[in-house]
Amino acid sequence: MPAEAADETLRKELDQLRSDIAALSHTLKEIATDQGSAAYERVRRSTQSAKDEAVHAAGVVGHEIGERPFTSVLSAFSVGLLLGMLFSRRS
Repeated sequence: MPAEAADETLRKELDQLRSDIAALSHTLKEIATDQGSAAYERVRRSTQSAKDEAVHAAGVVGHEIGERPFTSVLSAFSVGLLLGMLFSRRS
């Protein structure tokens, strides 16, 4: 009889352990989901901010080109010439 009582106690403890592990697993899943959602939101905000800044910068550049077309063409030509000279392969 004492062995049967010990077996029953062990079964109950194992059932409780299974229940505790399932609850812990559920809690960890919720934490991971919450942290993943927060990280996604941070990335989304950063991406949107970078996009807004790029659109603004493109607008400023477009405005400057419209205001000073000759200077813009001359600057682009000069930069291209300089880069061509730097990267050219001379034997």
